[in-house]
Amino acid sequence: MSDTDTQMDQHIDVLLVTALPHFVMNGLQAMYELHDNQHITDPAAFGRVRAMIGSDEAKIDAKLLATYPKIEIITIMGTQLDKVDVRAARSRGIKVTYTPEHAPQDVADMAFGLMLNASRKILQADRFVRNLDWVEGAFPLTKTFSGLRLGLVGYGALGKELAQRAMGFNLKVSYHDTVADASSEVPFVKSVLDLATQVDFLVICKTTPAPQQALINQSVLDALGSKGYLINVGHASWVDQAALVKTLQSKRIAGAALDVFPEEPKVAAELRSLYNVLLTPHIACSTQESRMAMGELLLANLHAHFEARPLLTPWPEAV
Repeated sequence: MSDTDTQMDQHIDVLLVTALPHFVMNGLQAMYELHDNQHITDPAAFGRVRAMIGSDEAKIDAKLLATYPKIEIITIMGTQLDKVDVRAARSRGIKVTYTPEHAPQDVADMAFGLMLNASRKILQADRFVRNLDWVEGAFPLTKTFSGLRLGLVGYGALGKELAQRAMGFNLKVSYHDTVADASSEVPFVKSVLDLATQVDFLVICKTTPAPQQALINQSVLDALGSKGYLINVGHASWVDQAALVKTLQSKRIAGAALDVFPEEPKVAAELRSLYNVLLTPHIACSTQESRMAMGELLLANLHAHFEARPLLTPWPEAV
């Protein structure tokens, strides 16, 4: 038997911070001793737990970390670690992993659904029929989707998936990112402000937090103009929400569709009261297939650590 096999046969205690899908729990229970953060029945476990796991809703701060002195790794099933104190973890040498860009194809599909709805008013048309408004007259004319201009803020895996789909709809695609992709024929635009002036749809494809202030500010929204739509399936921090609310209220852009928000699951009342914005509950990557892939990656990161192998997807800020 190898040293790796021996190491994995040892009793390893893991703390479950938030609920995870059943198939992930089955995989964990087969190899680890699980403890629920809300109901620890064994006081001695505080000194034995070596890993913390959870979804991207898991709040892991310095206080919680201090309760478990033997923590070696935090493994998150999700792309956003807003609620994990990565700095505190790094100061103790604790590794942090996540499941990045796990389903860009699903998120891209969702983005196109949101764009199609914005252009063809599908949700509004459904309500029109249900409310018997059709009896009173025809539904207002909508806008042709094919041939519109699509601007991508971010050109990683998600941006490329969107660009590929755009070909089938004959959309004119351009993008902005930190650096240009020399291997791509899609036009690169040097600033997001310039990009906003050139497109009908401005789609946020950045799934990690904005490094500093929101890139999509009042100036960018004004540049998008009264015929433009903002779509966010990336990370909420890239958009100045106060500026967006003000812009939607004054109808200075045609509309918006948002799948991500600053304080999920809470959504600002100002947004909920507006009818020129479509709101969805962070479901762009919520498919059975993507959850399976995320769960498998979470388990793979955990196994890799305890088998002394390189982590598959360490959180960049924790490296």
